[in-house]
Formats: sequence, structure tokens, C-alpha cells
Amino acid sequence: MKRVLYIGWIGFENLGDELMYDLFKEHFAVLGEGYSLDFVNVEMKYLKNVSPGDYDLVVLGGGSILNGPGVTISPYVIDFLYNAVMLNKKVMMWGTGIDWLPKSSISLLENPQERFLLDISDLTMMKIRTVFSQSIWSGVRGPLTKKIFDQIDPTNQIEISGDSAFLLNLERKKVPEQKIIGVNWGTSFNNVYGQNEESVEDQLALALQTLIAQGYKVHLYLVWQKDMEASVRLYHKINDSDHVTMPVLYDQNELMERMQDFEYTINFKLHANYLSLAAQVPFIALGYRFKIYDFIKSIEADSLVVDMDSATIAEDLLQVHEQLLSNKDTFMSKIETKRSLYAQRLLEPFAAKLYLH
Repeated sequence: MKRVLYIGWIGFENLGDELMYDLFKEHFAVLGEGYSLDFVNVEMKYLKNVSPGDYDLVVLGGGSILNGPGVTISPYVIDFLYNAVMLNKKVMMWGTGIDWLPKSSISLLENPQERFLLDISDLTMMKIRTVFSQSIWSGVRGPLTKKIFDQIDPTNQIEISGDSAFLLNLERKKVPEQKIIGVNWGTSFNNVYGQNEESVEDQLALALQTLIAQGYKVHLYLVWQKDMEASVRLYHKINDSDHVTMPVLYDQNELMERMQDFEYTINFKLHANYLSLAAQVPFIALGYRFKIYDFIKSIEADSLVVDMDSATIAEDLLQVHEQLLSNKDTFMSKIETKRSLYAQRLLEPFAAKLYLH
């Protein structure tokens, strides 16, 4: 029996993180009875109670689980993987990403003339190089995450696999009969670019009022129960119960089915965008943190993001709205090409039976 440990941010009923683990389990199950799977939450208080020596393979799963506020890469996560390697256990990174970096880091990473300063000790740097030189397979969410690892070790074998949610794909069964925009709103407790969710909420309400005046309806949905309060507040700010639904928390399958009624979506949370793409519905992403830009650049769709630190969010949304309606088929065709590419990459470890056979 081959024992596998999946590390993710699991157990807090966040649809995105639970979805990524569900996708791993779905493909893992195909491997048969010769494999067993456990999971552990990435937080130190949980990870410290698990021994990598008990497993044949340790998988750093999907999500922004390499780091946290104030640190580019968490030393304790790298320590766990390093200890696994030192015990001759195999390690793998499956669609993992980095988040929490300041907005200025994006332009630094994209400019070959600049150097992004890593807040990583020499010891942790050595462990990172060791871990990923020994990794059996490593795929990261987007090009920004990859560029950070390239700076640590230009010879690494890490590739851009995209987020594991790219494995979702739902055949579109219907064309919207009404002009409906799906809107995902919530909170990151002001840990967003611009640090002013209230102002963004006001601007979003204003843009949606303008679109309602143009004949649209708005369907509010969330992907985390803790987003309900903010979503209800947005509902009241729009102040049009005839054209706006009260926010609803769906599971992933219900949400993708519902999305097929929408002309497009506007999303705060990262995985609401992936679900929209899986339902083959275009989206506008609100650029609230580093991970949104990592995702957007993975599909080369920079024009579909509205910066949360912009002073003109309502106008920006309306401008992207026009661009999206004018180029919907072009956008979706290009993104589908990327989604298909990443889905193939994400399945490589399973085709090779997680390199444990």
C-alpha cells in the first residue's frame, strides 16, 4: 500500500480549497486500492503533528499554501518537505501558488532588468533548492509564482501547471435567455490592494446600478459562508430587489449550473473565476491580491482584471464590460486553449501513478 499525504488549506469550508482537494481525490481514486490518501491542513499547528516519514509521497496541493502575510515562502512548510526528502520520501507540488506579496512585486517580477528581493534565509534557500531538485513533479499556479522560484534556482524543473481547478470542465448546455450578470462579493478583511473594501463595494454597487439601467439583472453568489455579511450589504447598496437576487452560497456543481444563466460574471474570490471558466462563462476578476494576477497571467487575460486599488473602479468595470461583450468569443477561445493545456499537465502525475509504481 502506497501512502500519500495531501497538504492544503482544508477544513474551513472555503469552496475553492475544498474543491482543489476534491479534484485530487477524484483522480487519486482512479489509481485503485494500492494507494491510500490522507490530508492535513497546511497551518503549522496541524502540520507539526504529522510525520512525513509515515508516507511514501507528500503532495503540496493547490492554493496559496507556500506563504502567508509578511513572508514570501513559509520556512515551516519548506522544512516539512525537506524533512520528507531527507527521509527518502517523494515530494510533489500540484498547482501550488504564492500570495500576499505587495502590488509592487508584480512589476518587479515581470521586468527582467529588476530583481525582486527575497526575504528568505540562506538556510531556507538551500532547503528549497534541495526539495525541488529532488521533487518528482512540480507545477505551480502561474508565471509570477514560477518567477520567484526561478530567482531562487534558475535550474529548477518547476513548470506552470495552472491551478488544479482547471480540471473542471462543464459542457455549456444553454444560452442565457435574459441579460444576467453573476456577481461574487465578500471580504478578505481588508487584506486587499488598496486596503479599502468598503470603497470598492460602493463603486461596485454604482457600476451594477448603471448596468441594471441598461437592462441587466444581477445574481449575487458567494463561495464562503463568511462572505455572506458583505454580500448582503452589497445587495442593500444596490437597492433594487426587482433586479437583484439576495446572495446565495452554492456548492461547486450547483454554482456552475447556475452560472450558465449568466452572460458573464464579476468575481472577488479567486476560485469563482475558475468556476465561471469551467461553466464556459466569461468573467471579470477583481484584482485584490497577488494570486489574482498570478491566475490572470497564466491565461494571458490581463484585460479582464479590474485593480482593487484603482480610484475609478466603477468606470473600469463598465469599460471592461464593453470590451468583454465585444470580444467574448475571442477571450473564451484563448482561455480554453490555456485551460486544456494546464489540465493535461495536472493529470501527468496521475498518468504516471504518482511515480510510486
